[in-house]
Amino acid sequence: MAETEHQVIRHLDSHLDKLPAKDLASRAILQQMKRDEAHHATVALEGGGAELPWPVKKLMAAMSKVMTQSAYYI
Repeated sequence: MAETEHQVIRHLDSHLDKLPAKDLASRAILQQMKRDEAHHATVALEGGGAELPWPVKKLMAAMSKVMTQSAYYI
């Protein structure tokens, strides 16, 4: 669970990077979403979740990329 939240945070960062600097409303929403996701990750780890091994994290990131890119074609 925590790794999923970390990956969502990185995905939100990519959106923030592309967002026009003047779009303060959207930026505020994405930043709040990042805070929420970070909190979810903390709660998951404090609730007994364990960090995943590096290969599993990489596989999850690769699958996420495949799903994100394929969504553009659907």
